[in-house]
Parts: sequence; C-alpha cells; structure tokens
Amino acid sequence: MDSRHNYARRTVTIASAGLAVTLSLAACGSAADRATNASSAAPRIASAPVSTDGVYEGVATEQAPVYWAGTDEQSHYLFREFRTAPAADTADPVAEAVVMMTSLEPLDPDYRSLWSAVESVGTSVSPDGTITVDLPVTAFAGQLPADDAELALQQLVYTVSAAAVTAGLLDAATAKEVRILVDGQPDYKAFGSVDLQDPISRDASMAAPVWLIDPQTGTESGSPLTLFGRVLPEIASATWEVIPADGDEAVQSGEIAEPTETPASSAGTEFKIPVDLPAGDYTVRVTGSPKDEEQVSDDHTVTIVAD
Repeated sequence: MDSRHNYARRTVTIASAGLAVTLSLAACGSAADRATNASSAAPRIASAPVSTDGVYEGVATEQAPVYWAGTDEQSHYLFREFRTAPAADTADPVAEAVVMMTSLEPLDPDYRSLWSAVESVGTSVSPDGTITVDLPVTAFAGQLPADDAELALQQLVYTVSAAAVTAGLLDAATAKEVRILVDGQPDYKAFGSVDLQDPISRDASMAAPVWLIDPQTGTESGSPLTLFGRVLPEIASATWEVIPADGDEAVQSGEIAEPTETPASSAGTEFKIPVDLPAGDYTVRVTGSPKDEEQVSDDHTVTIVAD
C-alpha cells in the first residue's frame, strides 16, 4: 500500500442483518443543528447543517446514512436510509457505512445497491475534506455500463461523505472529495467502465429531488405520525399522501407548502407534517413534479400502533 497514506484497514463481519447492535456515532454540529423530528416513529432522525452541495445530512446518533440507487423510473437517482450496523466494531464509522452499503439489503424494496459485498475497507479522512477509501477488488465483481458505474461511484461518494459528517469527522460545510483505491492501488477501471484516476466529488444531479426521510420503511409508530422530508428547488410542486395497505385511495393528503424559512437557497424545502391516523398499515408517499420531467416519488410502508 502507498506509504503516503495512513489507512485504518480493518475487517467488519456482517453476521446478520437482523441483529440490533448499536453504532454510536459522534454527533456533529451544535444541538441547534439537530432539531429532533417530532414524529413518534423510531428511530429518531434529525436534521443537520446543509452541506456545500445543498443536500441535508441527517444525524442519527445510533445510525449511519447509507445511499441506494432507485429502481424503475427513478433508477438514475440516489436515495438515503439510516441503518444500524449489525456489528459491534465502531472504530471506523466511514468504513462501517461502506460495508453496510455493499452488504445489507435496502429496507425499501424500491432501492438497490450496485456493489458486491465486502468485509474489509480501509479509510482515511483529511481535514481538507479528502476522504480516501481503499476497497478490495471483489467490490467491483459486476460489470456495469458507464451510466450505472458512475451512479455506483456516486453511491459510494455520497455514503462516505455523509458518514464523515455524521460522525463529526468533517464539517458539513467543508467541500469533500473521495479518492478511491483498489487493493491499495490507484487508476483501477471500476466495473470495467470508469477509470479511477482523480478524486470524485458529489454530483448533485444524482440525489433524488424528493426524499421521504422519516418514517423509514418498516417503521412502527404511534399517532400522530410526522412526515419528515425534503424537496429540492427544481421541483415545481409537491404533494404527500397516506394510503391504507388494504386500499388504493389516500385517507389523507395535501400539498407541500413553499418554504417560509430556508437555510440555503440551493437546499430546497424541509417539511414536517403531522398526520393523525388510526392503527393499521399504510404507505406514505411524497411526489414531486420537476420542471419538464416526469414525476419523482418516494414511498415507505409504516405501521401505526394503538397507544
């Protein structure tokens, strides 16, 4: 391995996705930066400072952000979940996030990963915002066309940069680049399509313009349920709806209002909408209409339990 870099190479074994082992991450920013979501849903997810590319990084002290590619009409976008690491080793939260990204299945069946599973990841984070990730060649086991290969690399870049912010290793406002090595070497041809010669920054166009942040898929919650999400500025109009599992008509719905207070003009709108619901299973969906493009939606299944 190149002696100019100081890596923490370690092995993380994913024993079972069902194990509830807590990953305790250092919180970033002040308490004011992490206004708690008012939803009674668990886990709690809070908002964090806006990053330089206008994408919010949520902070969940017991979970790490993991990005996934969409499917079908949204296959060119990235979506985010917060996941608990099914391993007790938390020495390197950035490497932990990469292992989860490659090894876990998304909670939402509308999401997918483009990577092959790995257990060993080396990472380093420099104060200037450069994150180095050293992956084994087995991570690139599949061959992908150039567009999917670029999306896969952005999946990694978004995940590791979000993990670094969430863990308090980098400030949200710091511009970030990700340098990717393969078995310690540069200049690998990723997925047989993309040369890894230069550091990679986030491509803001690949982040889904509509996200339902909380509740996540599989959440159990009391009522009221608070819908917590984000809509980027390119969305001309956005709506929300709650549909019972045994029907196809929304029992509650509405428009997502224009922001009255926005931390940064490029960051879009964060919304929090409380919804009173009787006990039962539901699909919660947010939908946006970008200018001159097809609609984009994000939906999660949740269960409301009786108090």
